[in-house]
Amino acid sequence: MLVSSVLFDTAEIVPDLATLAASCRRHGARLLIDAYHHLNVVPFDVTALGIPDAFVTGGGYKYCQLGEGNCFLRVPPDHNLRPVLTGWFAEFAQKEQLDSHRVSYPAGAAAFMGATYDPVSHYRAAAVFDFHAEHDLHVNRLRDINRRQVTLLKSRVERLDLDPAMAAVVAMPEHRRGGFLAIRAARAQELSTALRARGLRCDARGTLLRMGPAPYLGDDQLIEAVAILADVAIA
Repeated sequence: MLVSSVLFDTAEIVPDLATLAASCRRHGARLLIDAYHHLNVVPFDVTALGIPDAFVTGGGYKYCQLGEGNCFLRVPPDHNLRPVLTGWFAEFAQKEQLDSHRVSYPAGAAAFMGATYDPVSHYRAAAVFDFHAEHDLHVNRLRDINRRQVTLLKSRVERLDLDPAMAAVVAMPEHRRGGFLAIRAARAQELSTALRARGLRCDARGTLLRMGPAPYLGDDQLIEAVAILADVAIA
């Protein structure tokens, strides 16, 4: 079963993953969690979440700032799967036991290894993580920064008192709000284009406008962003 831990369209944190993991366990199913919108903006701990036997995938392009082409797959211990797609890197662990008549798989996560790839993004990733450590930007601190920024955006958008038919913040319990603010708007795509023309970069997915702050933005910039949104929304 494949699920997201944070919904990419609304930023809502999906609850009760441990319950889902337990159900998969009872029925002999494997659980794969896409944690892309969780990483480095909302703490994610497989033990604390009660999902130690889940597969977890994600990428470093967004909140980790690792650049393109840097993703991962967390493989739980004691799995016995034989992936449909694998690569010759998977043979390194047991190259002396190769059988030309049968695909050879090593034990553990190495079974999912691919083939030759471009490792350049890993050098950027190492430098970024060193920078985070140097400036004490651990995930709990990043979460605190993000929650304050998203709360600021939310309060400023709600203060505009726009017609809900025009734009309205997606409602959810605040502890379930992830790394960005989702605004439901019938003209979301048009608004996104107009905002970009004013130097404000955000994106739209269907009828949802997504405003994603970052740790390097100041409060004055976020307040200005909402003011620009007000201008284009009533234009």
